[in-house]
Amino acid sequence: MNVEALPYTLLIILTELTIGSLWVTLASDLRGGVTRGFVLTMALCIAIAGVLALWTASSLAIGPEVDGYPIDPGPFPRFRTALLIVTITAAVYMFAVFMGWDPVGRIAGILGSLAGLAAVVLLSIMFAPPTWGYPAIFLGLFAGTLALGAVSVAMTWGHWYLTEGALPAWPLRDLCLILLGAHALQVVVLAVNLAVPVREVPLPANPVEVGLFQNPVLYLRIGVGLIFPIILAYLAYRTTRIRAMQSATGLLYIAMGAVFVGEVLAKGLMFLTARPT
Repeated sequence: MNVEALPYTLLIILTELTIGSLWVTLASDLRGGVTRGFVLTMALCIAIAGVLALWTASSLAIGPEVDGYPIDPGPFPRFRTALLIVTITAAVYMFAVFMGWDPVGRIAGILGSLAGLAAVVLLSIMFAPPTWGYPAIFLGLFAGTLALGAVSVAMTWGHWYLTEGALPAWPLRDLCLILLGAHALQVVVLAVNLAVPVREVPLPANPVEVGLFQNPVLYLRIGVGLIFPIILAYLAYRTTRIRAMQSATGLLYIAMGAVFVGEVLAKGLMFLTARPT
């Protein structure tokens, strides 16, 4: 990965984690089955992740390119505003749940989720110029956001079973299915983006001497970041069916690490090849 692209990679990962966790937490809250303490904890973590993402964004001096990767800096101020709204609404969500104002918290969560979708759209516009088209980057970021959110929320919710054995198993089962669906979308996006030619190949200062299909990072992205967490998520899903919740949580711990590694590798490849993977 290009050193100059590292702060942008961190910004994208933190943004995906913040927004994806809000989406999945809100969905779990609206569907029911999760406790108020869990929703409060997740809203607090989302607000903290949002602050870190905003801090990272404030440290960037956005220009027309990132070490040879052309970007559109125009949407960046609006992206930061949308991310700020996500962070504020997550904090409101947390406070409302703490006070017992659950309907107010859910309204804040809905508004924050809409702002999060706008942030993903704006981020996609920023990084779309060299790719084959806007759908390439949007679908890649959307799927990554959903995957990071699902694995983070599922892993956290698994800990509630360690202290409250009477909780229903189906909420964790649903979260595993969301994670599997997000990975299925990532596989489709990867296949399409590898097949369609890009509009402009980035020209970094220190280019990689091998082609994309000779680059071992691509196969690490596929093996560690997609195949491995898909297997783990399926095993966790099967484990919840026999109510072995501690085992399912352990599997999701490992899956979370694999998903994070996969997202970092995917963004590194994107800045090198203009192919969101």
